[in-house]
Amino acid sequence: MAAPLHHDAIVDLVRWARDLTLADIPDDVLDGTKRRVLDLVAAALAGTRAEGVPQLLRAVDGWGGRPVASVIGSTLRTSVPHAVLLNATIARALELDDVHEKALLHPTVATAPIALALAEQDPAVDGARVVTALVAAQEVMCRLGLAPEYHVAGPKHRPRGWSFTYQCGALGGTLAAALVRGLDESRTLDALGNAYTALAGNQQAIKEATLAIRVQQGITAQTAVQSADLAASGITGPHEVLEGEYGWLSYWHGGSYDREVVVGDLGKRWETAGVSVKPYPVCRITHNTIGATLAAGVAPDDVERIVVHVNSQESWDEVVHPLERRRRPTSPMDAQFSLPFIVGIVASRGGVTLADLSEEAINDPRVVAMAERVEPVLDPGFESMAGRMIPMPVTVDVHRRDGTVVTRESAHPLGHPGNPLGWAEAEAKVWDGAAWGTTAADRSVVESLVSAVRSLETHSAPGELAGLLARAKAVPA
Repeated sequence: MAAPLHHDAIVDLVRWARDLTLADIPDDVLDGTKRRVLDLVAAALAGTRAEGVPQLLRAVDGWGGRPVASVIGSTLRTSVPHAVLLNATIARALELDDVHEKALLHPTVATAPIALALAEQDPAVDGARVVTALVAAQEVMCRLGLAPEYHVAGPKHRPRGWSFTYQCGALGGTLAAALVRGLDESRTLDALGNAYTALAGNQQAIKEATLAIRVQQGITAQTAVQSADLAASGITGPHEVLEGEYGWLSYWHGGSYDREVVVGDLGKRWETAGVSVKPYPVCRITHNTIGATLAAGVAPDDVERIVVHVNSQESWDEVVHPLERRRRPTSPMDAQFSLPFIVGIVASRGGVTLADLSEEAINDPRVVAMAERVEPVLDPGFESMAGRMIPMPVTVDVHRRDGTVVTRESAHPLGHPGNPLGWAEAEAKVWDGAAWGTTAADRSVVESLVSAVRSLETHSAPGELAGLLARAKAVPA
């Protein structure tokens, strides 16, 4: 039958994704995808004992499940939905995973744990299929995140309670699952429809600094796998999930979106080229401020006050307001989303690492005192702008005790495509992640992980990566 003159944009995305082959993927896109998988390995190794992970591990262990999939840093084997719930939570727990700043989402953590778990379950899945699924699913995620009209600043800005990270993540993760499982077009659309019926994810956990911040990422991955499983079992789902009467673009976003961003130049314009990796374990919104503060190079004893010109209402709402609480975070997780406190750490210690976010470290009197001297101001110049000018430059004025002022601006934070990090930095981050926490990593296993990711597209059994991640820092469940 001839295709209709107009169909839901999800159909074009699914057809492109299902037709994509390894040979269609440009070298730079393939290289970037693999480097970000290695970056996720680093984040996951570091996150194995983050607060919330042991509690979730005990819960999943109590639920049971067929032992077909590995859990990062654990001897537990469980079902694929339970494994990805844990693995995506672990990989996101310490705010070290990659992010598409303009699309406002985290693409690799939403897709790679799913693809690896399914490859472990089915040894017939090869590396080419895994890589192709990751490239396609992440590209779709980024396009969905970029398409709706949304203003981070200016008169059209409205507070964003919902989350592109989890909503686009559920759809992108489901597409990855469907591609790895080899579902046909109709079943893939069913899977995406099933995911849409379960779509969730919001910002309230950040406001209250609860552990749900971390677990939401796992729930998103679990939803994706279950949605594909339901479709494979014959559970049909709506097929007009983007542009139907109650579709994500037409209903959630009031029809204010750019269809060309969603489906235009598929395979020619690669939005995943805009994904950034994170050198610091804190909310990405703060990274330009970190860069500008470091560039000022002022000794802690010389600082009278630090004025941070916050670049949008979006940033203000997420990492500044309420100011007094952000200056005195109540937990390491709270500190990760507290711009004044993060600047206090950087100005006091010359950087920010996981060690700077321990319970003891966030109560360091020197850091607390410095955070009190951080004065965020909402920059009216940026606030007059419209759209998604992300990342927008950040200006920091360090007022010295001698009356002089050192002003520095950061336009592209470290790890952004405009200020990139390469393979060497990704490998160094893996070793940092392997060394973090109370459990020492097995060096030979970590070396095998790095080697396997570098050649992922030619790996005959990519599911082995899931087992390596489990063994690298394994402790009994």
